[in-house]
Amino acid sequence: MRMSEPSSTCMVIVNGNLALTPGLVRAAALARKSGDRLLLALFEFNQALARMATRGFDLDAYLRGRHEKLESLAEQLRRDGLKVDTRLFWDHPTMPHMLLTVLAEQPQMVIKDVHREALLKRVLFTPADLDLLRQCPAPLMLVRGGTRGLPKRILAAVDPLDGEGRSRELNARVLNAANRLAMQCDAELEVAHAFEYIPPFAVPGLLTGSLPDMGLIETFRALHQDALQALGKEFGIPPERLHMLDGIPGRAIAGFAAANRIDVVVMGSVQRGFLERLSIGSVAEDLLQRLDCDVLALKPDGFAERLRTELERGDRAG
Repeated sequence: MRMSEPSSTCMVIVNGNLALTPGLVRAAALARKSGDRLLLALFEFNQALARMATRGFDLDAYLRGRHEKLESLAEQLRRDGLKVDTRLFWDHPTMPHMLLTVLAEQPQMVIKDVHREALLKRVLFTPADLDLLRQCPAPLMLVRGGTRGLPKRILAAVDPLDGEGRSRELNARVLNAANRLAMQCDAELEVAHAFEYIPPFAVPGLLTGSLPDMGLIETFRALHQDALQALGKEFGIPPERLHMLDGIPGRAIAGFAAANRIDVVVMGSVQRGFLERLSIGSVAEDLLQRLDCDVLALKPDGFAERLRTELERGDRAG
C-alpha cells in the first residue's frame, strides 16, 4: 500500500516541563513562514502514578491537569496567529506509540529539543533521542539549547559517489529538504562531502608499513570531486557552495560545521542489514557524536512503510 503525501503539519514532541523551549520557538518560526499547523504532542508515562491509580489515585484528574497546561502552552502560540492542536498520550512503552502517531499524522517534520553541554561544546543525545533518530519515519529536527528562531546557515551532508541506489535517492532527499529549508528561512545553503581514502581490496594488516600511493589517492579524490560537482549542477547548487572535505566523514563534516557557524546540518542515514532500523549508520552516528548544532535527519524512501509493517507485526505478536 502506497503512503499518502505528508500533511501540512509540524509535530513538536513537547518536553514534560511544558515550557516554551528552543524547539518550540523554532517550530513556531517555521510555521509562521509556511502556514503549517502545529501539533504539540506530549508523551507521558509514570510507573509510580500508574501503580497509585490502582490504589485510588485519580489518574484521570492528573491527566486533565496536564492537558490543561499543554493547552495553555498552545494558547500562547494561538494568540500569535498560529494554528495549534494538542494531544496527550499516556502509553507504555512510549516509543512505539510515538512512532505510530508520526505514521498516522504524516507530518512534514517532527521537532524535538535536545540538550547541549556547554563545557563539551557539543549536543548530548539521550538514549530516547538516539532511538527516535533511528526510527522516526518523518524528517526529524533536533534543536539544541540556545538556538535562535530560524537558522541562517544550513549544511547539507551528501555522499555523491556511493554506488547504492538508496544513497543516490537519499542525496536527492537531503538536497531537496535543505533547499526548501534554506528558502523558507532565507538562509545560506552549503553542501559538503567528505573524502576518506580507503585502498581498494584493502585487507586489515596486509598493508601495515606500506606508504600510500599518492597518485591513486588523487585519482580517487578527483572522482569524488567530479561526482560532487555533477550533483551540485543537477540541483542548482553554485560551485562556490560545494565543499570537498578530506578525512573521516563524521569528523570532517563536524569540523566544517563548527568552523563555518552552521546552524543546521541536514543529513541522511543508510543502514545495512536486516535490523536496519535499529542503527543510524556508522557515518551518521559518528557525526552526531561530534556536532554542536541542530540536525535535520532524513530516512530513505520506503522506510515508513517498512516501519509500519514491523510495528503492526509487533502489535499482533503482543
